[in-house]
Amino acid sequence: MRRLSLLLVLLTALIGAGCGATPAATPTPAAGPGQTAPTGLRPVIMGFPYIPNVQFSHFYLAHARGYYADEGLDVTFDYNFETDVVQRVAQGTLQFALASGDSVLLARAQGLPVVAVMTNSQRFPTVFFSKTEANITTPKDLTRDGVTVGIPGRFGASWIGLLALLYAENIPREAVNVQEIGFTQVAAISEGKVTVAAGYGNNEPIQLERQGIPVNVIRVSDYFPLASDSVIASEQLIGSNPDVVRRFVRATLRAMAEVIADPDTAFTVALDYIPELKSADQPTRDLQRAVLQATLDYWQSDKTKTEGLGFCDEANWRETHTFLRESGLLTTDVDVMKAFTNQFLKD
Repeated sequence: MRRLSLLLVLLTALIGAGCGATPAATPTPAAGPGQTAPTGLRPVIMGFPYIPNVQFSHFYLAHARGYYADEGLDVTFDYNFETDVVQRVAQGTLQFALASGDSVLLARAQGLPVVAVMTNSQRFPTVFFSKTEANITTPKDLTRDGVTVGIPGRFGASWIGLLALLYAENIPREAVNVQEIGFTQVAAISEGKVTVAAGYGNNEPIQLERQGIPVNVIRVSDYFPLASDSVIASEQLIGSNPDVVRRFVRATLRAMAEVIADPDTAFTVALDYIPELKSADQPTRDLQRAVLQATLDYWQSDKTKTEGLGFCDEANWRETHTFLRESGLLTTDVDVMKAFTNQFLKD
């Protein structure tokens, strides 16, 4: 087993895999569906903190259309826990990975030199959803008598999102009745086991609405600008091989723009990288197609209209640092300007 550092303990309490479920227990690298790795290309491993998913369609499209190969890169994909991929990027066994802004700041506080080189989601995806009949529309409503808030546990994006929401609205943590329900949010709401549940704006609320259950959604990003997930690399790779980083980012952003422009084609391509979905029934496919459509909004913002896709917003990073420090989650200051860079967004 890998050495469990203090970072791992801290991060386990704060971050988790995307989409409300645990990732594969072991890494599962994949060169691509039915493809042989090209010769003469630099091997690169991209780590994901979750199982294969349509939310990674831009990476799949860049691979399938040869954009990485065009940049001289032989990219393989690896799926594991976020704590694991952050540590492995710092160690150099992964060249790139997805990780949230809070994870990057916590990692750097523990001496792990990882840097966000491209923003993946411009808005933090965690939301708190409930049946419309409950009439819960603001964070203050979470404190009402009899209201229970279900989260997978006191870790991960749901927990950090809840803490940020309460921080933004000056609501004491003890004012909210939090229930740990594991990754059962959809069933917990539909069956009335909790009043409100935490999840991802591009996932669980869509599932409920497709079941005919109308929901109200409180978006964390509407109240606090947490730095969301980004592609990260190590300072060592950035310093010794900046062109590798630039080429990887360029190919990924090229594919991201094409997914936004033609999500139907991107979804079809992604099926070859997600075996379980390729063999799934049509309703499941339709649901995941809706998930992809909702994901596209998270990749874009007013800033990306002027700065381009992948832009890292300094203001969000500074706000996230302030929140982590004042909440006691980050016990020492971190140089925010060293935690991210936009240098690779320019050709």
